[in-house]
Amino acid sequence: MDYEVREYGQEYPHRRRAQAENEKEIPPYYMDKVILTQFAVVAILLIVIFALSRSGSGKFASLKDFYNSVMQKDMTASEVFGEVKSVFEFLTDSPLKNAEKSDEENSKEEPATEASAEQTTATDEKMNGAGGEDLIYPKDNTSFSPFYLSMPIVKPVASNRMTSPFGYRINPVTDEYGFHSGLDMAAPTGTPIKAAFDGVVDKAASSPARGNYIMINSSGGIKTVYCHCSELLVTEGQQVTAGEIIAKVGSTGQATGPHLHFELRINGIYYNPIWVIDI
Repeated sequence: MDYEVREYGQEYPHRRRAQAENEKEIPPYYMDKVILTQFAVVAILLIVIFALSRSGSGKFASLKDFYNSVMQKDMTASEVFGEVKSVFEFLTDSPLKNAEKSDEENSKEEPATEASAEQTTATDEKMNGAGGEDLIYPKDNTSFSPFYLSMPIVKPVASNRMTSPFGYRINPVTDEYGFHSGLDMAAPTGTPIKAAFDGVVDKAASSPARGNYIMINSSGGIKTVYCHCSELLVTEGQQVTAGEIIAKVGSTGQATGPHLHFELRINGIYYNPIWVIDI
């Protein structure tokens, strides 16, 4: 007996549903619209950032400082979100709103005496100092990599106020773009500066950009540099120990206020001191 193969003419209900779902296709050019929208958003952001950079706005400097702070330390997702939120609130905060806030705060505060006003101004000046000469571009002897030291380091100045990080920046004195080869830490004039390691004073001199400065050679190919000092307390060739007071904070040379410019070189290579100094 021969068998014939026949197709069953009736469609099952689930096949009808599947066919109906397949017919709901994505509207034509939908992905093109999505891509164009994304390009438009990126273009607007780039235009805003470019406009801020060209206008010399303080908000662009704040964005740059925020980027540098995020890139130089490990952060959790919640911390990154908090930082981004604070920058966004700063950018969207209008001058009028800031003025209203200031008026409200001033109205709540008691009138400041003349002495307290002078003290506040002096404190602000002391804690915002920065400066120093910059390299036109980082050479082959510069490293951005994290590192650690097998020997302990003494924090050179008792300050947690970093006013200019290691890396690219707009020089606060010359207003020119360059590469900052050290770390600026603001502190009141006369604050003791300590040797970071045991070593020998290689230079104790002065220059128009660095002001009064000291270079110390230590074991392991380490060289540390301390700039803008108001007073030098050591001489060339002198042996110093880690933690010994070698100078005092000042604003000599190219500076906007009292601070310490601290450099760390290992075997001739500039490293970012932020990795080994607790700030």
